Amino acid sequence: MHQKKQKTWTKHFDFMFLDFLFIEISFILSYIFRFGLGQAYGLVRINSATEPYHYMMLTILVLHLAIMVFANQYSGILKRNSASEFKNVLQYNIYMLVGIVLVLFMRKSSETYSRIVVFLCPIIGVFLIFIYRYFYKIYLRRVVNRPENQSCMLLVAPYHKIGKVLREFNNRQISTSRIVGIILVDDEALDEAAVTTEENAESINEISGIPVVGTLETMFDYASENVVDEVLLYMDGEEAENAVNTFMTMGIVVHVSIRNLIQVPNATINRINGIPVITASVNNVTTRQLVIKRLIDIFFGLIGSIVTVLLTIIIAPMMMIADPGPIFFRQERVGKNGRIFKIWKFRTMYTDAEARKAELMAQNKMDGLMFKMDDDPRIIGYGKKFSLGKFLRETSLDEMPQSFNILAGSMSVVGTRPPTKNEYEQYQYHHRGRLAMMPGLTGMWQVSGRSDITDFEEVVALDKQYIENFSLLLDFEIMLKTFKVVLGKEGSV
Repeated sequence: MHQKKQKTWTKHFDFMFLDFLFIEISFILSYIFRFGLGQAYGLVRINSATEPYHYMMLTILVLHLAIMVFANQYSGILKRNSASEFKNVLQYNIYMLVGIVLVLFMRKSSETYSRIVVFLCPIIGVFLIFIYRYFYKIYLRRVVNRPENQSCMLLVAPYHKIGKVLREFNNRQISTSRIVGIILVDDEALDEAAVTTEENAESINEISGIPVVGTLETMFDYASENVVDEVLLYMDGEEAENAVNTFMTMGIVVHVSIRNLIQVPNATINRINGIPVITASVNNVTTRQLVIKRLIDIFFGLIGSIVTVLLTIIIAPMMMIADPGPIFFRQERVGKNGRIFKIWKFRTMYTDAEARKAELMAQNKMDGLMFKMDDDPRIIGYGKKFSLGKFLRETSLDEMPQSFNILAGSMSVVGTRPPTKNEYEQYQYHHRGRLAMMPGLTGMWQVSGRSDITDFEEVVALDKQYIENFSLLLDFEIMLKTFKVVLGKEGSV
């Protein structure tokens, strides 16, 4: 999925809040300079002497909101150099001073206020705001530029364009994506750089420190077997259109250089590190949607983690009696765009369950790349009057430890169920499309029948339907249906 850029004035709420905080601090410091530290304590309570200055603090808030909306102060803030930033901060404080003076003039109350406070406030503000912005931007750039916080991008381009593209791409202090591999699209490239193949497996050649990972014939295999979030495509014609459609089927966001205009579905115009592109993706989401979704995840993840700890106190002794061994089951799963993480569950199977799976494959009720069976003999308590494993599964309590995954950010409340590594390795290109979003505790196919669905292609179709139609309202509907499914024990295995 592709995250749409926000309007420039709503993009940096952190800077907006901090600017307001520091301009108010500047006002308080100017008040202390004029009246002394002892008088400053009067600002925390309203009396005849401090009441006008409380109005001024409120005026500063209103002016700050007006500057925030109309002055375009925050456009490209992370890309500015120090000189441009100082000019911007100076402009902000001039606007603030002019606004305060105009308000005092219109209210005919200028004689009520100290001129030193009025004029010293923006002077202090220039230095405080510039200093905090300077160091805060250094911190943000370091955070954003960490490899683990950047999306993995595959560059597909002719050999003779690679150098220019990389120089343009890397000519930024901050980047939300990094190029992890290069696909060469022309025969000339094969002569210039010996691309690693099965016959020639010595080493992968590099261009400017970035590995050359394949050609047009192998790029889909590479994207399927490695973590690839985005593709930057320098191609045109029918071949490029086919590449866009295939990558989108795999759930990968595609950016086509605007210099290589082709017909692409669901397209938007963007810039990737200053490079003009047309972006194609299965769906577009806003930062606001993602922030709200993450806040919901944190809320439910925190509650679920507390419940999991309490359940562990009850389940642990029962587990020790039924089948001594680990309380929790951890397994490597494949998350968004091929990222590996460890999923947590309460253990519902005997400790030798994985070793016995091969002999039970013939009884797999799923048609495709998932394993499910009725009356699984590996479940703890199988054949007994009370089966702890069956109880945990029927009530879905075995899933509760995934609250830790949700809280940590490797999963979401609503998403697509993450496959095992073995299942993922057998995926075809279109199967990979179900991993275009963060994996979830529940999702579209879970509330559409769960184990009643036996065709894996139907699971893929439902997951893609969720991704293509994602909205916060849809998440809310799925969560409500999940409670109904769990309480009614519908489709539980």
